[in-house]
Amino acid sequence: MTEQVDKLRQDELFADFLAPIEGYTEFRDATYFLREDGNFVFSQGYYHPVDPKTGERFLVSHIIFVPQRGEIPDYAKKRIFGQTYENITKVIMETQPPELFDKLQMEEYLKIDPTLAGPRPYWAKYLVFIPVSSFVGCFPTRHSLAAIFALGDGGDERASRIKRAIEVSADRLGIPPAHYGMSGSVSLGNYHDPHDLDVVIHGTIAEVRRVVNSLRELTARDEDRRVYEFGKFWPIRYWEKVDGRPVMFCPFFSLLDPDEFPLRDFTIEELGMAKLEGRVCDHTFNAFNPTLLRLDRVKIDGKTRDEDIHLVLYHGEERGDYLEGDLVEGRAMHTVIRTFRGKGPERKQADEFEAIVTGTMGEIKKVK
Repeated sequence: MTEQVDKLRQDELFADFLAPIEGYTEFRDATYFLREDGNFVFSQGYYHPVDPKTGERFLVSHIIFVPQRGEIPDYAKKRIFGQTYENITKVIMETQPPELFDKLQMEEYLKIDPTLAGPRPYWAKYLVFIPVSSFVGCFPTRHSLAAIFALGDGGDERASRIKRAIEVSADRLGIPPAHYGMSGSVSLGNYHDPHDLDVVIHGTIAEVRRVVNSLRELTARDEDRRVYEFGKFWPIRYWEKVDGRPVMFCPFFSLLDPDEFPLRDFTIEELGMAKLEGRVCDHTFNAFNPTLLRLDRVKIDGKTRDEDIHLVLYHGEERGDYLEGDLVEGRAMHTVIRTFRGKGPERKQADEFEAIVTGTMGEIKKVK
């Protein structure tokens, strides 16, 4: 254990928010993990592979917060459990062209931990696979929100405001407050004056589809609720008034039953880069990471196909952006995906299908 982790442990809130990594198996999207080196890592998606030879599990992730390394702008600083951290992505976002973001972010990851270098699949070329054995603990989203609710019930006014905001959002969207979780730096105990609330909404497949559709309808008809950040409009982020104060909600989505995720356990066979044209005919899984869309009216490298094909967006930057009827085109990796169900000796192939897969925003674009 490092000196940095020992410093974090001295904060009175640390034990309320941290969940031990021992025995933790429900790896999901949008969750923070604390490494032994004191860095905070953010899970990307709900697939996190197990090495079949060693049994070691890896977290598909981004490194977000590291102890402050020098002079940085105030907007990149964050106090986490009493210690000053820097958000390594903020400076890149604010100072560099969007097309360089993924590349520069990966360079920062490898400066922090050169052992993470090595070959990665196409869909994860800007992600890092971090051994779960290197983590001290994690901050499950529902666990963190329960900690905030407990603080609010105990008289903490700032935590009470967040609890009230969740109740207002839950009422609007028809989801029980108990099905909410908290992501972002708020899930790390930094709830005093948040810029926004990164919430995780849990539901059935049908419930998530309903909520996503209703959020898109809300932001389509009410301009005052629309969120514009980092040069784009986010159709499922929205502004809410809570006791007269504006609160920005940035929702992630998760399923109550994680085994219902379509890409919970999979392998990908890469066939080569291909040009794609098609139309979204099923957007049921448009708000998850990875985003999974079914396309019809498909052309691959200019050749018309009679069969539908799937499109997988593995970057999380366009969750909720695509709807049935949207036309898409671009160039990305043509693959065969095989999904599996069960664990250990019970693990068996469940499905096999072709898909175009991208891990980079901009390779596939909506054209209508």
